[in-house]
Amino acid sequence: MGQTKRRSRVLDAAARLFAQRRFDEVSMEEIAQLAGVGKGTLYTYFADKEELYFAVVFEGIARLNESLTVDASEPGDPERRLRQMVHEIVRFFSNNRFFFRLMSVEDNRTEGGPGDNRKRWHEERRVQLEAIETVLRNGQKVGVFQVKYPDVEAGVLRDMVRTVMVSTRDMDLSVDERVDIIIRIFLRGIRSG
Repeated sequence: MGQTKRRSRVLDAAARLFAQRRFDEVSMEEIAQLAGVGKGTLYTYFADKEELYFAVVFEGIARLNESLTVDASEPGDPERRLRQMVHEIVRFFSNNRFFFRLMSVEDNRTEGGPGDNRKRWHEERRVQLEAIETVLRNGQKVGVFQVKYPDVEAGVLRDMVRTVMVSTRDMDLSVDERVDIIIRIFLRGIRSG
């Protein structure tokens, strides 16, 4: 088996285990066993469990961010574009609960926190905010959105996603139902009529 394929199996195994349990509950031995490799092989690719964990995280977040960046730059109805972006974020975090747990922990730490992984995490999260800001600014240019502070408003929308994900985790709501809550309140508020 080639190195690329072996590394990919390790990442897949780690992702499955981290999705089921917290970081400190997963051992390198379990990851190696699930991946079908020796424990030493893990250390060929990753210095420690934290590096492996963040490798899993960055691979997933990079895919999400690439999609959001493409969506943000495409022409079209800004409201539809915003809904599509929120849908992708909610779907991603619904399907990858350990990313959501990490987001909840890491976003509460300061951006200047120790370690290259934490700095990169905040950089990746910044990419998401910039994509949302782009859609908000484009919507303002065509008269669809009233935007005064795009960076603040993008942060509010991202925090709404987190709040809805946390508040509805025990509810049997679909991704679309969660997105409807977020978009309705973000764009129209809770005022009737």
